[in-house]
Amino acid sequence: MLTLRALALIVATLLLCNRPAAALDLFATHNVTVQFATVDGKPMADAEVNVYAPGDPTHVVKTGRTDKDGKFEFGADHDGLWTAEAHVAGEVARATIKVGGSGGEKQGGEPSPYLVVGALGVLLVIAVWYRFLRTRARRRRG
Repeated sequence: MLTLRALALIVATLLLCNRPAAALDLFATHNVTVQFATVDGKPMADAEVNVYAPGDPTHVVKTGRTDKDGKFEFGADHDGLWTAEAHVAGEVARATIKVGGSGGEKQGGEPSPYLVVGALGVLLVIAVWYRFLRTRARRRRG
């Protein structure tokens, strides 16, 4: 009976969370969404997308596929003019997206990813040190 409950819980979780998984880019400072459409205005569903960083139009930095509405989302790690190109059934669509402000300032109040990784590293060091001290104290007692 316990396995039937566990199975029901798993199925309910999967039904409630039926969104496709999105990649997390820890070092992205901007989240960019592009919507591609054909010449006649229909969404380019399931199109292959290549993203090019500013200043390097020959090197693909991100790839993926559009959703059913022709939307593609990616994280940009620096400001500038990003280019995204979608290919489906012999059609090609290009979009150039300006990321960031004119002064190059970060948008939003999000902390730097380097700060987050550094804080996690400090917490890991504290946890290992605490574990070391507990083990040392137990040896002294025993």
